[in-house]
Amino acid sequence: MAYVDELNRLAKKFLPANRYQNFGTVVQHIEVHGFRGLVHLALPVSSPITAFSGLNGSGKSTVTQLAACAFKKPSTAARQRYYVKDFFPVSVADPMPFTHDASVVFEYGVEKTAEAQRVTVTRASKEWGGYKRQPEKACYYVGFTQFLPKIERRDFSIYAGKFATLGDSAPLGETERECISRILGISYESMDFTDVRHRDRHAELATATRSGARYSENHMGFGEGRVVHTVSLMERSPAQSLFVLEEPETALHGDAQEKLAEYFVDVSNRRGHQIFLTTHSASILLRLPGLSNIYLRRDPSTGVVEPIPGLAAYQVDAYLRNATPGARAICVEDELASVFLTSILRRADPHLLAGCRIVLTKGESAMKGALKVLRSANVRVAGVRDGDMTATTDTFILPGGAPPEEVVFRDPAVAADFSENFNIDVADVLTAARDLHDYPTLVATKLGLSEEYVNTQACLAYVRNRDPAEFSSLVSFIRSNLVTGV
Repeated sequence: MAYVDELNRLAKKFLPANRYQNFGTVVQHIEVHGFRGLVHLALPVSSPITAFSGLNGSGKSTVTQLAACAFKKPSTAARQRYYVKDFFPVSVADPMPFTHDASVVFEYGVEKTAEAQRVTVTRASKEWGGYKRQPEKACYYVGFTQFLPKIERRDFSIYAGKFATLGDSAPLGETERECISRILGISYESMDFTDVRHRDRHAELATATRSGARYSENHMGFGEGRVVHTVSLMERSPAQSLFVLEEPETALHGDAQEKLAEYFVDVSNRRGHQIFLTTHSASILLRLPGLSNIYLRRDPSTGVVEPIPGLAAYQVDAYLRNATPGARAICVEDELASVFLTSILRRADPHLLAGCRIVLTKGESAMKGALKVLRSANVRVAGVRDGDMTATTDTFILPGGAPPEEVVFRDPAVAADFSENFNIDVADVLTAARDLHDYPTLVATKLGLSEEYVNTQACLAYVRNRDPAEFSSLVSFIRSNLVTGV
């Protein structure tokens, strides 16, 4: 199944009519009042995976730690639940990590015939109250201490290693091993958890075999060990659990970060988990559904935190830190749209590209958020959607009346150019596509070239064979926004 199909399947499962059947009771809205500088923050949850990004100090951990306190533990569960006091302890150093009237309001999506349930957790005198009305669900908080390399914490399996005894081993299931291998790009022959004991102490030790060598987690790097423990937990926990993950990309290569994001989509589809995570990784954000991404932006002058949907805001804030007065930007939906628009402007009005940054967004809400942030920073900005969308007062559309993959790669002039210069039949290559988003990948794979190069050559071939007048309305819209501003 193509990855875009996995994303679409996940989105369909989380539609209100399907939500309870696939995920059980879920958190679908959170309101935070008075915790660690968050005066008021309302957060709608539009996907079973919610990824919070933002600059340090924007409140990401505060929100996800509160999310971990959303449910009572199931009556049959052995593990304990999380309480607000677990994450917001009062001490001499921090006598008030929250205001006197602090509260968090959870709204739960329950059975489709029932109204949403709202529960407020607030502090009366010295104790937090409201927990009794919460629904039940298994919850797992995976912070940085969930896996620390045992060599760093001088675990008894190391300092008493020659005296410890190994007990029974429980092999990881086929699905667990395959998922870990896919994320890390490592082919494991076997993996298990082995009981290790010394006197009255015992623990489970992850072990793995690859290339004929067997080793324990005492000799795993932080990234490998954390993935092993996280995947094992998500596969062995009860179906329809809640997971809260702090920066799961830590110590992982960029490719592994992308595969980890794809795993979250996969496990949420298969096992019905709801996942909240914090991240600074664009690699992860780019592979998650557009509705998953929420950027927390703290206004530098007022300190107020605003949630902005979509990856675009993450890129925008990074851009704004280096932007100069009179900066200009154009928001588009994805990489191909960026290449397509750049090719058009180079032919029709190359001066518009001078000093202009193109920002990638995902969908309508993400583009709206990006435009809002940029305009609030006095950046001159234009929004350009794909050709199958509808133009608005804030945005225009690319030519062709269809997504750029369809417009460009199905164009006769592009087919002729690739036949002459690369000796391939583009139409024949595209017959293997399960989705139009596969077009660039299929052509690039056939030619043994990068998708970036193929996209550039295809867009240039398309634009070369068009009258520049075809692009006049688009160019006029961009010029009116970038030159005169809005």
